[in-house]
Amino acid sequence: VKRKLSLNHVSVFENMAKMKVILSLLLVANTCSGLSVTTTLASPKSRLQDIFQGKADDLLVDPKTKQPLVASRRLTGSSVQVVYESNDERYGRRGNGAYLDLVAPLSAPSLEKLRQNAVTAFQTSSSDIVKVQTFRSPLTAFLYERGWRDSFVRNGFPGPDQEFAEFKEFAQIEETEKTVLDLSCGTGLFTRRIFTATPPTTRLIAADYSEAMLLEANRRFRQSFGNKQQQTSHNIDFIRVDVAHLPFADNSIDAIHCGAALHCYPDVEAALKEIFRVLKPDGAFFATTFLKGAMGTATSSSSSALSFFPQRRDTGFRFFSLDELEQLTREAAFADVHVRRQGSYCAIIKCRPSLKGTLGIDDDGVDNLTEGCSR
Repeated sequence: VKRKLSLNHVSVFENMAKMKVILSLLLVANTCSGLSVTTTLASPKSRLQDIFQGKADDLLVDPKTKQPLVASRRLTGSSVQVVYESNDERYGRRGNGAYLDLVAPLSAPSLEKLRQNAVTAFQTSSSDIVKVQTFRSPLTAFLYERGWRDSFVRNGFPGPDQEFAEFKEFAQIEETEKTVLDLSCGTGLFTRRIFTATPPTTRLIAADYSEAMLLEANRRFRQSFGNKQQQTSHNIDFIRVDVAHLPFADNSIDAIHCGAALHCYPDVEAALKEIFRVLKPDGAFFATTFLKGAMGTATSSSSSALSFFPQRRDTGFRFFSLDELEQLTREAAFADVHVRRQGSYCAIIKCRPSLKGTLGIDDDGVDNLTEGCSR
């Protein structure tokens, strides 16, 4: 009898918690009802249905099928969870709500999926393991803005302020109602700069594959801005993505910043094609990466002591030549391409999908521009 009573008490408390959530939602709906004539006439029941009814997002799609994702609210216990659904999968927020995970679905993987994952893991090269797993480490996320990123200067990278100034000028992100993607955002080093420089009508997405980086990026953002984002109409979100399967609609992004990341991608070719797909025809893609010879990866036996270990050049990150970067971007269908060397081993890539002019390789920083026609 005591056990039955205690179970009944638990049930009562659970129901009370659910009623509290429902009443809170009704209060919100009732408060918002004064904003328009239509909502004033709507009943509390219909207003509550509107809150939980799914709504398609113009930007977000299923990363594999590219079907639009429908965002809907679900009552789970005493809390409300936002779920993003396509016909095939359901996605949600992780890290205590710090980021939306559009890589790993909420549903448990099937046995066939587990088998495929095991085969993929077995076939993954040591190079790809280095590229992907290095930045999923919480230690790397902790160190990234505590000296890790600063060390890139020795290889010719501009400082963050200089790099951001060039991106801002190229992409014209200060214009209103733009969608800006900080791809491979890391700890949000450039996300915070974009947020500060853009108008409140901007939709800003900070995206990365690393869960640890997204957690650190979200923490640093909240530390820098506190409730400022909540007090404006800035639309910012942190999203976990696979760059080879971007969860964004075709022609939906105005500008993409991709700082010090291309050399980390297991499939650069697929990544560039996806970047081209999601960019608007007049959009802007700005990236920095390492050139061959960086970090002691010598290309000849006379240029570095590490050249005594040629296998060092064949594992780990993929470093590029200027010719290779131009070829990769053009093969991804970019028409307006500019690749230049910055310092000793840094490459800066600026591309647009539409052909406003033919921009070639530049080793001294001077644009080589000839007239072209639009795509």
